[in-house]
Amino acid sequence: MADGTDDFHLNLYGYVPSKAAGYIFVIIFIITTLLHVIQAGRSRVWWLFPTVCIAGVAEIVGWAARLKSAYDPLVRTSYIIQVSILVIAPTPLVAALFMGFARVVRRLGGQYSRLRSTWYSRFFLTADIFSLLIQGGGGGIAAQGTTDPHKARLGSNIILGGLFVQIISMTFFSFLMGEYAWRRSKDRPFHKVDSIEGQYQRSQPMDRNMKMLIFGIIIPTAAVYIRSVYRIIEFIDGFNGSIAHNQVTFIIFDACLVTLALNTLNVMHPGTLLNATAQTQSYAMTEARTPSQK
Repeated sequence: MADGTDDFHLNLYGYVPSKAAGYIFVIIFIITTLLHVIQAGRSRVWWLFPTVCIAGVAEIVGWAARLKSAYDPLVRTSYIIQVSILVIAPTPLVAALFMGFARVVRRLGGQYSRLRSTWYSRFFLTADIFSLLIQGGGGGIAAQGTTDPHKARLGSNIILGGLFVQIISMTFFSFLMGEYAWRRSKDRPFHKVDSIEGQYQRSQPMDRNMKMLIFGIIIPTAAVYIRSVYRIIEFIDGFNGSIAHNQVTFIIFDACLVTLALNTLNVMHPGTLLNATAQTQSYAMTEARTPSQK
């Protein structure tokens, strides 16, 4: 690659992507994604494949493109791939958090929740898919406008709209999680027990596995939320803004936070913990039906 001012202006990153960071995050995302595939298969929780596993694959593709750019930042195809993919990559992960919390509500007692457990999947998944479609469409327009500032700005604004949809839905989701935790801890149900499904009449105790599952949802939610706020600020500033051209902030507020979210779900895996809590509940119900021997 030739040096010079012209080459610098052709570099859409505004910097040369780090080879070290590229290799590190490609390896990290490959490892965490493989673990998620294995864990989802072993636990037989199939909804983790189109959510968490897809998010991991998207991160691998996006960071592989950035790694290629590290060797030649003037190649537009690599830049376009990483811009389009990395902005939407965590969105399927958010869907897993919604679905995971729906199962927490079902296990711990739906009477404490403002929404019925089925609506966490229906409402929030719809918002998540809508956000994904908007961001994907905006990324496509922005990719076509790498030489057209007007198209680039339009694409950026559309992506921004998708991110706002995501942040609004996650804010509402976080409020509902916090309210649920408060109501259950104070035993202040939102619904009468007999007004909702019979499955909620026997709520499961808050055992160690359930506590881990809840933390396994809260931590990734916080990480992706902060990441989304950062990306909103970045896109408001524009593709040529100081934030978009700052590699360190991108690594900290995007790559590291998504890594934290995916790795947390490896350690506090929804499938493993849901199966463990189901076994605990089954044992407790069996004990309750067994007459005491004196």
